[in-house]
Amino acid sequence: MKILHGESKTKLYSVWNMMNQRCFNYKNKRYKDYGDRGITVCDEWLDFTPFRDWSLNNGYAEGLQINRINNDGNYEPNNCNWVTNVENRRNREDVKLTMKIVNEIRGLYKTGNYTQKELAKKYDVSRREINFIINNKHWKR
Repeated sequence: MKILHGESKTKLYSVWNMMNQRCFNYKNKRYKDYGDRGITVCDEWLDFTPFRDWSLNNGYAEGLQINRINNDGNYEPNNCNWVTNVENRRNREDVKLTMKIVNEIRGLYKTGNYTQKELAKKYDVSRREINFIINNKHWKR
């Protein structure tokens, strides 16, 4: 008999469900970035209740996102934490910038010798990203 937890309409349940969809549902648009790469969910978290309990005891709050500390690792207690959207974006595989580079961009822009467009081309990122960096919208010190 399946135990009902009554939380299928909660935000946390949605996070748990989408985590599983990315790892196990080959029809999910993000499967290629997760399940197809061999990323999986630990056996303990295949059931929502242990995932919920771990989350509530490890910093979960509405508005936070689950983060895999090692981007090549699985969803499991010792490889996950809860972070803001900005923190999570920094951890993505396709992020090319480090704090050192971000500070370099800010310094070059302050000299007045580079436009945002030139910096975007130089560092192979979007002009929008450069604008965010120089205006401290993310990558804050």
